[in-house]
Amino acid sequence: MQLFFIDVLGPISARVAGDPVRLGGPRPKAILVRLLLAEGMVITEDQIIEDVWDGRPPRSARQALHTYVRHLRRAIEPDRAPRQPAVVLRRHANGYSLALAPGQVDAERFSSLASAGAAALAEGEAELAVRQLDEALALWRGAPYADLCTTTFVDSAVRHLETLWAVAREDRVAAGLALGQHRGLLNQTRTLIDDFPLDEHAWELRALALYRAGRHAEALDALRAIRTGLREELGVSPGPRLRALHQLMVARDATLEWRPCGADRKHTA
Repeated sequence: MQLFFIDVLGPISARVAGDPVRLGGPRPKAILVRLLLAEGMVITEDQIIEDVWDGRPPRSARQALHTYVRHLRRAIEPDRAPRQPAVVLRRHANGYSLALAPGQVDAERFSSLASAGAAALAEGEAELAVRQLDEALALWRGAPYADLCTTTFVDSAVRHLETLWAVAREDRVAAGLALGQHRGLLNQTRTLIDDFPLDEHAWELRALALYRAGRHAEALDALRAIRTGLREELGVSPGPRLRALHQLMVARDATLEWRPCGADRKHTA
């Protein structure tokens, strides 16, 4: 059987043996994603209808569901012979399931690569971390499940992926800093704090990149900015890592300067 791949990190798309397939509009895509998120478990027709029509199904929803499933099966398994049972989008007595092998969904590949990159960074293997994290981040084409932005059943999955994406972006900057790429990362650190204005780790990376680029006053300004933001927005003070970094910067401590072999890992991980 030709392998079916689905991409959800952006507009939902699919491929069979490398060729794009037509999934249809938002409803069939929502059915496919609802089964995808079940991770192989059977989802009843009633639950699919409830979720895909967002709690407001028309009377024709069940008939529409069956029509959409037939269309999806033809797209997913174009070489399946008539009357042969479906292998991927399977029918059960009380519903449907989606059978996929590891690696057939881009979100799964992203998560695996991002985790591997984080582990490599923690072990001081910054070059490996950069390769793995770059490969992971390259899978992103936009907001996850972009076609289903008004469909509430994907909300938790979107938040989870966006959290992983934010962490992977920070890990990529940290790995670059460990390789002495501080000047080349200044724009990325600026983007990080624009996207996550109260994220202490993002500001830590920004301040460290500025400091190592010789922009010491701007590095201290960055730490003051996050301190003010945390106090005004959340009523809290910076955590111990930012406080320690501030003290080291004020003292112009030599341990902040970049050195190879992971000597400064505690400030970049």
